[in-house]
Amino acid sequence: MKVGDLIRVKDRLGYNTYMQNLTGHIGIVINTGGFWLTERITVLILGKPRVLVSEDLEVIDEGR
Repeated sequence: MKVGDLIRVKDRLGYNTYMQNLTGHIGIVINTGGFWLTERITVLILGKPRVLVSEDLEVIDEGR
C-alpha cells in the first residue's frame, strides 16, 4: 500500500464500534508508517484522517 491508493475498510468479526462504523467505507491513503509489528496507515475517509492498521484495509485501485 502506498500514498494515493484507493482502499476499502474490510469487514471482520469482533470489531469495536469505531471500526464497525468505518467498515465498507472507501478512502485514500495519505500517509504510511511502520510501528513495530503492524503498519499504521493514515486514510482520508469522510473528510477526516483516520489511522488504521494495514490488515484492516484492502486496495481497490493502485494510484499512479
